[in-house]
Amino acid sequence: MGFRCDFHIHSCLSPCGSLDMSPAAVARAAKAAGLDAAALADHHCARNAPAFAAACRREGLRALHGVEACSAEGIHVLALFDTPEAVGAFGDLLFDHLPDVPNDPLRHGDQAVVDEHDNVLELVPRHLGGATDLPFARLPGLVADHGGLFIPAHVDRPAGGLLARTGVVPPEAGPVLEATPRGWTGVEAVCGKTHVLVAFSDAHRPADIGRAATRIDADEFTLSALRDALLARRLAPLLPA
Repeated sequence: MGFRCDFHIHSCLSPCGSLDMSPAAVARAAKAAGLDAAALADHHCARNAPAFAAACRREGLRALHGVEACSAEGIHVLALFDTPEAVGAFGDLLFDHLPDVPNDPLRHGDQAVVDEHDNVLELVPRHLGGATDLPFARLPGLVADHGGLFIPAHVDRPAGGLLARTGVVPPEAGPVLEATPRGWTGVEAVCGKTHVLVAFSDAHRPADIGRAATRIDADEFTLSALRDALLARRLAPLLPA
């Protein structure tokens, strides 16, 4: 069974996310883009995951639930989970490791938590866009302890990419890497034989959702089955022309 997946999407909770990116709007745009499955991956907080789960059920869209973390060294990673509860617990852990810096809405956006009907529930006062005090080497184990899948994010990108920042992929990074469409050829040349490469959109606006995606041929839509399919290389990147 093949699933067209985009597991790196930012909602209005992320300081870099457009206010048009409510969980309901993301689910609608993902469905319209022809995706079978999607995941929010907001920075260091997953409080929009329950609304996203409800919106995806309404749209007939399958959902994972993610968060994007920044290590103490400035390396970005994705952590994906089966349920809003699991990602919520991991998001709370990350939140506690952020510096207590107030958010500046004029500079960074409102960081809005909303329900499935676009009602604003709260504005997160701590800035979510910084780095945690957690070293990169600790993050894979913490994700695994919470039952998640760990994927270094946009590894080729100068801002926050593992390869761009370190030049190597350490063993603790695990077998799966996210590469951007622009850097795909270079990452594939360096890591294609040793690692599984996935492509997601890293969308911050509705129009970008699904622009890059990955078809995963899994036996069922669970995190475990998706992980098995990735490790067996039953996948195909769907890159923009």
